Amino acid sequence: MRSIELLAPAKDLKCGMTAILSGADAVYIGGPSYGARVNAPNSVEDIRELCDFAHQYGARVHVALNTILNDEELREARDLAFRLYDAGADALIIQDLGLLNGELPPIELHASTQQDNSSPDKIEFLEKTGFSQAVLARELSIREIRDIRARARNIKLEAFVHGALCVGMSGRCYLSAAVTGRSANRGECAQLCRVSQSLYDANGKILAKDRFLLSLKDLNQTANLKELIGAGISSFKIEGRLKDEGYVRNITAWYRKKLDEVIDADPELCRSSFGTTVISFMPNPAKSFNRGFTEYNTHEEKDNYANFNAPGYVGEKIGTLTGVSGHVLKFRLFRDVTLHNGDSLNYYKSDAELAGFRISRVINGNQAEIFQELPFIKPGTMFYRSKDAEFESELTDTSSVRTLDLTLEYFESETGIGLKGHDEVTAVKDITVTMELPECSEAKDRQKLTDNIKAKIGRLGGTCYNLRELSLNLTHYHFVPQSILNELRRRFIEELRLEKNRLMKKETNHNPDNLKDVRIADSELNLGFKANIFNRAADRFYLEHGADVTVPAYEKDKGNEPREVLVSKHCLHYCFGLCPKRHGAGKQDLYLKIGKTVFRVKNSCAKCRMILEGPVETPDFMR
Repeated sequence: MRSIELLAPAKDLKCGMTAILSGADAVYIGGPSYGARVNAPNSVEDIRELCDFAHQYGARVHVALNTILNDEELREARDLAFRLYDAGADALIIQDLGLLNGELPPIELHASTQQDNSSPDKIEFLEKTGFSQAVLARELSIREIRDIRARARNIKLEAFVHGALCVGMSGRCYLSAAVTGRSANRGECAQLCRVSQSLYDANGKILAKDRFLLSLKDLNQTANLKELIGAGISSFKIEGRLKDEGYVRNITAWYRKKLDEVIDADPELCRSSFGTTVISFMPNPAKSFNRGFTEYNTHEEKDNYANFNAPGYVGEKIGTLTGVSGHVLKFRLFRDVTLHNGDSLNYYKSDAELAGFRISRVINGNQAEIFQELPFIKPGTMFYRSKDAEFESELTDTSSVRTLDLTLEYFESETGIGLKGHDEVTAVKDITVTMELPECSEAKDRQKLTDNIKAKIGRLGGTCYNLRELSLNLTHYHFVPQSILNELRRRFIEELRLEKNRLMKKETNHNPDNLKDVRIADSELNLGFKANIFNRAADRFYLEHGADVTVPAYEKDKGNEPREVLVSKHCLHYCFGLCPKRHGAGKQDLYLKIGKTVFRVKNSCAKCRMILEGPVETPDFMR
């Protein structure tokens, strides 16, 4: 059977546990350093605890070690890789190919999306160099994924299915580094795509002023899961290593439900972890942070993928304003919308200016009292709810519960007692634990003995187990004190935990000598600074595997001339009716201004991509 993995984000240990309990088959998390989210570090000890927790369900932990590294950091990252492996991590997500040119622990390697995994050439190369899984570029279409699967047959393909979209191709975006010196490849992206920009045509005409022109909507692939599986995707990734527990709980539960519907309908598919998750709330991705949803380039249907009006969460539409009386807003609500005390509401004061309030008290269902001065708001204005207080109150620590069925046999020997059994993870192998009794005497009341054994062995509160079956094999009817029965149960549960950690430990040999005949993918040979070579080992790796010339990373040498700092499937020429291909417009460069920095906006129509080149000198008409 083909195994399907739901992969959820973890900002920290608690978020990781929340994801597992909500149905994730795996989580990805940053370590103490060198993850591509500098604001989401975690100690090795926390990762060890998360691995112990996840492995109980046969779930996995992927650790992000996916920044580019200088020579000193490369040595530290190797040491960290061994410590993470010892802590129980199941895979390392890496970007820097310098890591391959030296010693690594025998752990699975996953190619970070920061490697721009977007072509059959690249994925085939990653497969040959020992990567077991590749995180595909977000902008790939179903057709392009199928093409990759046809070439690279064994490597597992992982795709983002939900969450924030990078406007630039991951690992090839230098916008933040160009303007602020903070590099996305170093985990320090300043997210300049989420700030306001202004756009000018070649004649100086202002096409947009202080709008969020590069702020893409969020990805939502709910409708395309079956099609993605058919194209070759095995791991479905939710973005959000900076998101809170409520987001992780809601979105993980949503995709668990939707993936299970696909898996249950296909006898050739199965989940990659075990257990039954019970959710006490109704998952709804619209109620968690989002910028509006898009499926992006999945079916190669060109669109404006951005929300020019706001870079953050506007909320669900709830209805229109009918009037204001003092501190009370009156609404014509959409069907099935119910307001709650504590809800947060938003509206647009102008095309690009968002404002909002928190409801202090709901009156008569369709009126909201606000304890602050209200400005004039035009009747008919659309309102949005960015916080549903009632929904958020349902996202508690007990709203996601995951259990494993446990089958046990209690047995006796001449001198002691034992437990034998398995759960869903260890189904092919029974675990056996025995204990000697200090003295063996026969119980006077056999019924009382059996009742006591069942009660004490079946006391599984505080564990992840649901006792499916407990059989008693009594040949001697030993009298057993309650304390010994409790100890036998505890020892069995602990041995079961250790056995599952042993089962999850899979070793993969990484020997640089085995890669001598592997050539860099042809499409990667002439990348220039976009090869992201930041250390001597990476430079050596490229040269040893087919590159004629290497160029230092942009982070080392920005150069003196304008460079391609961003390439995107999102195209401003298209958004403003200036596409040569679709609108018949004459080819012209545009100019994008971010703060005081200007970039030339070009289009590459052959691949339907937008290119930002710069920084360039500010044209006279923009001064």
